[in-house]
Amino acid sequence: MDTYLVVIGRTSTGYSAHCPDVLGCAAVGETVEKVLANMKKALQLHFEGMIEDTQPIPKPGGAGSYRRVMKGLDVDHYFLGHVQIDTSRRPKSPKPVPSQG
Repeated sequence: MDTYLVVIGRTSTGYSAHCPDVLGCAAVGETVEKVLANMKKALQLHFEGMIEDTQPIPKPGGAGSYRRVMKGLDVDHYFLGHVQIDTSRRPKSPKPVPSQG
């Protein structure tokens, strides 16, 4: 299991979240619990797509990631959470391309 940092912000309809270690992956939810659950699902789907495309799964940034995010975080509007994801299923080798014969 890997632990990924999640930045959560309040919106007019609930909460939004993104993971600084995984560019392009975000989620929304009406409650903090829901946005974290949705973020976990979003990361799992994102990683499944990366595995299918034989792309490496980004490693969590650990404490350094938390420090970098906290430097510029507006704590009146955002806060941090985290989700744990099983990333043990990594791409082994590129998929063979079927012949067009």
